[in-house]
Amino acid sequence: MLKTITTSDLRTRVGRVLNEVGYGGVQYLVSRSGQPTVAIISVEDYRLLQATKRQQAVESLRATLASIRERSQGLDNDELARLVEEARADYYHVQSGASDAR
Repeated sequence: MLKTITTSDLRTRVGRVLNEVGYGGVQYLVSRSGQPTVAIISVEDYRLLQATKRQQAVESLRATLASIRERSQGLDNDELARLVEEARADYYHVQSGASDAR
């Protein structure tokens, strides 16, 4: 179940909100000035989100590597090394985004 709460209401109801999220399976969108700014989710949902992000990063890397293999036919070793480094940088950029959220 998804609920919305304002930041001011959250301040007065934080205990109840955390119990609902932690034990009741409720998710909250916290809004400020009428705009959602934060989501409060359970640890289980957070872990699922992180696993999904990791899987997307792996799939992206595989697609990038497949593209490199396809494009590398007939390339010299320097160009191939540049493409591999580009794929590696993309992968680590995605991974650093996932670790920032931890």
